Amino acid sequence: MVKEEIITSKDNGRIKELRKLQTKKHRKKADQFLIEGEHLVTEAILHNQKIHNVVLLEDYDYSHLDLSDIDLILVNEEVMNSLSTLETPPGIVAAISYSAPSKSSNRVLLLDFIQDPGNLGTLIRTADAFGFSKVILSPDTVDAYSGKVLRSAQGSTFHIEMDVMDTAEAIESFDGMVLGTSLKEAVPFENIAVNDTPLMLVLGNEGRGLEEELLDKADQRVKIEMPGDSESLNVAISGGILMHYFKA
Repeated sequence: MVKEEIITSKDNGRIKELRKLQTKKHRKKADQFLIEGEHLVTEAILHNQKIHNVVLLEDYDYSHLDLSDIDLILVNEEVMNSLSTLETPPGIVAAISYSAPSKSSNRVLLLDFIQDPGNLGTLIRTADAFGFSKVILSPDTVDAYSGKVLRSAQGSTFHIEMDVMDTAEAIESFDGMVLGTSLKEAVPFENIAVNDTPLMLVLGNEGRGLEEELLDKADQRVKIEMPGDSESLNVAISGGILMHYFKA
């Protein structure tokens, strides 16, 4: 139920608590994060994410959204600007907790030390598109629940299982074929026959790739052959090519 009062102060207690969720430290502590924009809010509702509250610009038309039984907070433009990380705030922000979906496949994407939010969001979105139902992130990978990653993922965050785990431990505990990307001692990915075998695809940091100790744990090193003059591909592009080939 919407409260008639419109919050007009950035120093309001509830607003200050919500604003803390702009930092990774407080996101982790509260087990909550902020999403911005009608598309992400709609995706969160459709995919049964736990929505703690929705903040609305005072004149925002939400009549077409199913926000029943959700705590709604009306704010003025100044307060909305303080909660948004966008140059032009969308007028709707929600605080939610992530809930993994129940669907699963035999395809897993493992990401080690990915640092660019755009790359991570694109990889999550691509994993969703090609049936990689689980994405595991190393602890030093950029926060998957930051605004830039969430916007880049375009709602796919809510479609797949997300987990944070030590990379070596994740590889060692996986019951299936593990492919690590490398330019050294690697075979073209088209030479790998997977069929219905459970598969884990491991991608590394944008600059250094996967470390040798991790590659040594993989069942096979794979590469993308490039007839052109470029020495390497962006990790999100590489991941897209490989996930399409090895799709579920």
